[in-house]
Amino acid sequence: MNAKIKRTPAEVANGQLQMVVDLDERGSFKAHVETEDGKEIFAFSNEDENGWPEPLWLVENGFMDHARDCDGLLEYLQSLGVVAAGSSLTVSG
Repeated sequence: MNAKIKRTPAEVANGQLQMVVDLDERGSFKAHVETEDGKEIFAFSNEDENGWPEPLWLVENGFMDHARDCDGLLEYLQSLGVVAAGSSLTVSG
């Protein structure tokens, strides 16, 4: 599992969020979620600690249907308390 939450629980993001795909090639996938003002709040990847691709844990554990599933990722981040209810998430890249 490779993910990092970039905000404290007291800093709940809301409004229009964007999932930015940083890498999607040769089996590797990396992305991050940022706020309207460009602050990164969550980053995830399917690479193990050695950089080798493996199944994306968010999909394997049923949180997302596929790597670019904005609805699933938004629900997951809301369940963690990182994103406020009523926020929206779109994908870029």
